[in-house]
Amino acid sequence: MDTSSLDVRFYPIETNKRAKGNSYTVRWKVSHKKHSKTYKKSAVADDERSKLLAAHRKRELFDIETGRPISWTSKVAEVNWYDFAVEYVDWKWPRASGNTRKNMAKALTPAKIALLRTSPPAYFEPVEVRRALREYAFNVNRRTDPDRPVPAEVQTILDWIQRNALPMSTWEKTERVDKVVTALGLLDGTAAAASSVTRNDRIMNLVMGYAIRHNYLKSNPLPKGKGERTAPKVAQAIDKRCLLNRDLVAKMLDWIGRRPDEIHWDRLGTALHLPEPPSEPIPAAHRP
Repeated sequence: MDTSSLDVRFYPIETNKRAKGNSYTVRWKVSHKKHSKTYKKSAVADDERSKLLAAHRKRELFDIETGRPISWTSKVAEVNWYDFAVEYVDWKWPRASGNTRKNMAKALTPAKIALLRTSPPAYFEPVEVRRALREYAFNVNRRTDPDRPVPAEVQTILDWIQRNALPMSTWEKTERVDKVVTALGLLDGTAAAASSVTRNDRIMNLVMGYAIRHNYLKSNPLPKGKGERTAPKVAQAIDKRCLLNRDLVAKMLDWIGRRPDEIHWDRLGTALHLPEPPSEPIPAAHRP
């Protein structure tokens, strides 16, 4: 199947009127696939459209998937997202702490799954797909251990993912980036905690920074500022009704302090006597 084409059609720039200011959308079609990109300034949109037109006049081939001239995406078209993610992990691993390594794998795993050409086949359990990525693809020690090779069933999953990974140029498509942003905000299908979303956001921005420095991407495609990728804030207030007062804390500590001397055991290790609890009961929420 052809992945590039000379059949390119351009449409007039569309003006999107909004309360916070107009935006401008460049639209074009490569073969059967439509593409668009929106800009905040009309001059930028016009400049982008002019560059695309110039490439078309030169009879340059356009990539059907990304809508960009092949010459613009020569490097990103050659490298897929899976290979790039593994490259990044290999680069980051030697200088990263154990906790950083774990969080890096947790962030890259959903981002990787979100950028596949097709969903994993039904005979791959979703939990096993995530495990293969998190514990092997994004774990240098396990992936490269000569004494303990990657299990065959795990390698089968990773080989399939590598074959079906989209190219790095996919990051230039807004709808694909939106899928990644959504995936980073979920944990096993439910909304992740605000701290997890913030951590994933920070890690993925570092990954994008590496991609820009090594000429895989021209700019960071992730949304800027606070938006849909930010999880709802968790209330920090504490219900004072659940707290112990000073007298109860003192009685509880005194009771705990007396326990070792007041417990007697028989030969089988059975407690024969336990100290009496404080006369004033401890709230149920704070009982062991």
